[in-house]
Amino acid sequence: MNKPTTVKELCEFIWYLEEKYNLLDFEIEGVKPWQAHRIEIYYEVGRRCGVFEKEFSRGMSKYKKIISLLKLLKNSLLYNPLKNLYNVDKLIFSHPRSKNIDNKPVDIYTHFLIQDLQKSHISFIEYEEHYLGSHIREYKKEKRYLDYITLYRNIKNRFIKINLSDSHLRFLDKLNDEIEKSLNIKFNIKSILLNRVKKFIPTYRIYKKILEKTSPKEIYVVVSYGRAELIQAAKDLNIKTIELQHGTFSQYHLGYSYPNRKSLDYFPDEFYVWNNYWKNLIELPIPNENVKIYPFKYLENEKSKYQCDKIQNQMVVLCQGGLTNRIAKKILDNIEKFNKYKIIFKLHPEEYGKSNKYENLMKLKSILNITIVENVNLYELLARSEYKAGVFSTALYEGVEFGCKTILFNLPGIEYMDKFIKMYKVEVI
Repeated sequence: MNKPTTVKELCEFIWYLEEKYNLLDFEIEGVKPWQAHRIEIYYEVGRRCGVFEKEFSRGMSKYKKIISLLKLLKNSLLYNPLKNLYNVDKLIFSHPRSKNIDNKPVDIYTHFLIQDLQKSHISFIEYEEHYLGSHIREYKKEKRYLDYITLYRNIKNRFIKINLSDSHLRFLDKLNDEIEKSLNIKFNIKSILLNRVKKFIPTYRIYKKILEKTSPKEIYVVVSYGRAELIQAAKDLNIKTIELQHGTFSQYHLGYSYPNRKSLDYFPDEFYVWNNYWKNLIELPIPNENVKIYPFKYLENEKSKYQCDKIQNQMVVLCQGGLTNRIAKKILDNIEKFNKYKIIFKLHPEEYGKSNKYENLMKLKSILNITIVENVNLYELLARSEYKAGVFSTALYEGVEFGCKTILFNLPGIEYMDKFIKMYKVEVI
């Protein structure tokens, strides 16, 4: 098999390995680590073989690392997720990133759900992860932090011993050998899978304790991949799990695309999507009747605020981590196409403060009329812009709602947009 150079080829390589070695059902100590951490393995393989750019390190100073650890310790002690629990109808595991609504930071994916539960007097507890070491949203009596779980599993996993049988060792050596020879890279799949098993075991135990103490009827999660331990604990206790859509997905998004699989251990029981487009986009590993429409109320709410005139030839470029430098290079290589535009580069939240690290973006800035923005009101920007450009950002779909014309760049991940390209007949650079 040739070394993959696109997302499509990378996915096909992962699917080939899964079928050949039955990786989705491969078990170590009762854990299916490939299934649980498939998306991480996909990104790691993609970086190693050059499909994705190496992610920028945050470059935290020693001082900031110490402060972050102290916050983690403080939140683990003061807001232990196992304390002061009681029976509730629902548990909500929100997204850590926040946006402002009425000048208050909220999780846009669960904010309106929580409002509906409150209006209906349905009891719930929200569990919140830290974002970049901090919690900026208001702490309420219905909220618990997950910092303790992060701290506990990163300590506990060091003391967990995994004894692999000879057959397991031979299997992993054979798998690793095929990955290395096919991709011409150095890899250690045994180390990756063992590390994930060691973290899975203590994390699962804590989640099971939380569920036993709260006895919810349903659990809502915003991102299911990365929540395998929680989903397994819920299934063991016969508690329904529901995922709320948070962004784009396609047949080439390995958090959701499992060809020829009708069920998985670590996939939620139901999936709430924004509209019929998403419901019919791909076949998910759950019955189709369990894929339900739940409109993205934040977007609907924001659309009504911005009924303004378009600025002619203003184009917002929607950056994505690992692709921004390549996007800038595409514009440089096609500079004659973009001379007429007033270009606004909207950095991804993971890139804030890092724009000067993108060599091609800095070159472009010296040539064209370009503004680089970070934490701005994206929807207002889309409402005022005549064009939007990117690769597969969720905001490309959102921009349709604001009447933006679309330009796409032929870069890794463009495969996500196959149906979008056909539906809207967009230009691909």
